[in-house]
Formats: sequence, structure tokens, C-alpha cells
Amino acid sequence: MSNSTFEAFKKGKQNISIVNELMYQLKVLDVMTRNVWTASPGQTLRDVQHIMRDKKISGVPVSKDKKLVGIVSLDDIIRALDFGEIDKPVKEKMTRKVQTIEEHVSVIKAIDEMEKSGFGRLPVIDRNGFLVGIITHWDIVRKLIIMLQDVALEAEKRERSFHDHSHGTEEQPEVAKLEFIVEKDDFENAGVASSTIKKQLQNRNVSPAVIRRVAVAMYETEINIIIHSLGGKMTVEFYPEFVRITAIDKGPGIENVEKAMTEGFSTATAKIREMGFGAGMGLPNIKRCVDQFKITSEAGKSTEIVFEVMFEE
Repeated sequence: MSNSTFEAFKKGKQNISIVNELMYQLKVLDVMTRNVWTASPGQTLRDVQHIMRDKKISGVPVSKDKKLVGIVSLDDIIRALDFGEIDKPVKEKMTRKVQTIEEHVSVIKAIDEMEKSGFGRLPVIDRNGFLVGIITHWDIVRKLIIMLQDVALEAEKRERSFHDHSHGTEEQPEVAKLEFIVEKDDFENAGVASSTIKKQLQNRNVSPAVIRRVAVAMYETEINIIIHSLGGKMTVEFYPEFVRITAIDKGPGIENVEKAMTEGFSTATAKIREMGFGAGMGLPNIKRCVDQFKITSEAGKSTEIVFEVMFEE
């Protein structure tokens, strides 16, 4: 890589924080509260008032046969008290059009939905529409705190391991090349490849900042294959000074690569966009995170992405 290329990269490179990296790994089901206090349509608003008071919550989902049918907020209770309607059935005053989030989508999507709607909590549903939990800002913060504590403990453990190695402890063998099969629509395993490579890089004592850039770029690549292609393969090669990732899918290819490199461009379906994965193809973000980037694609054929990240900042 030439000096001019390196300097251009340095100017445009994102500073990927450890919180950014952790956020990419989290799905709603990882952080949501599973024990949800609910009301039935036949209960009264006074019953809901008591639930809110006793459990110290500001919103109560309404469910019937485990399916979400509405929600009662603290504002609804206040209005009911003002107009003498506190003993009316929940079904008459509940909000029927409820903003929800699916359990398998990204936490980033949940945060975005809460910010757009102004709600501090969102009911969580599964693929069949059954209520399975509720997510709040505090649930996300609490999980991040736990993960940051784990990161700190892992760093301490690695430091001890390095000290032991310097005194003769044998280190685990390093893998020079790894391959990952990525299936279409396999959201459950999204992030497996990036997490695996993160551990490999930690074993090589690569700096945390570099590891974060690799992890984010790999995750974006995995998600692209899952959403926008018919499946594919990612190959990771480790060299003394850098890591190279090659991703090849089975099609259908990109008709306009230049357009695909712009922020927000996406070929995702409406359903995928609702899940929070289709706001863009992630290619600009990948390019910002890496030192070398190349994409080859055309409509009707496969897409190949190759990128490298240097171990030295």
C-alpha cells in the first residue's frame, strides 16, 4: 500500500469504539426482559393502574392467548382518572396499534425505533406474533455494562496468559486460514464468523482497535450475504502484518456497484427493512473500517469482496 493511499485511508477511517463493536453483536433477545407483566382485554383500567403501581412500570402490554393485542400507557391511566373511566374494560381504552420489535433483530434497530417513536419500552414478539418480552433503554445499558466487564476480565486473563507464556507456558497453535459458510436468511448465526476471527486476532495479540475494525467489517459482510444474496462463503487468511478477508456469494449480483457504495442504498425487501437489517448494504462502512477494499460484481453473477486490515495502526 502506497503512502498516499495510507494517508487517504487514515483521514477517512472511522474510530470504531468497543461499544460500537459490542452493539453489532447484540440481538433484542439477548437483552430483553422475559418476565413481562401483562393485562387481559377484560380487566379494568384500575387493575392496570395497580399493576403499574406495584411493579413500578409505565406501560402494560395487553395480551390474549399469548398474542399482543394492545397496550395501556401511564398517560391512558391518567386520562381515565381525569374522565372517571378508570373502571372501564381495558379493551375499550387500550391502544390497539402497538409499536413492537421482533426478538431476532439487531439491538441497533430497537434503539432506532424507540428514538423515532418516543417510547421508552417496546414489546418484543417472536416470528409468530407471540409476546415474548419487553425491551427498554436500561435493558440495553445493563447488558453493555456486563459485556464491558467481560471484556475487562478477558483482557486481564490475556495479560496473565502472556506473562505465563513468557515463563515457558505453551501457547495454543494459531490457524493460518479459516473458512465460513454463510447461508441465506440465517440471522440466527449472524456474527459467528466475526466473533471467531476476533478470538483468533486476540490470540495474536493484535491491538483492540484493529480487532474492532475487523469485527465490524466482517459482521457487515456476513449480513450482506445473509440478506442480499443466495448464500456464500467467507475466507479469512492471516499474515504476519495483516489479515485478508474474501467473501464470495452465489448471486444474484449487483447491477450498479457504484450506487451500492453509497450510504443507504439497499436491495433488501420491505420485510428485511422492518427487521432493521436493510437500511443499507453496509459497503461504505466496510470500506471505512479497512485498509484495502475491492468489490467485483455484476447483475446475474456472484459478488466478490476482498478487504485487508493491517495489524499496525
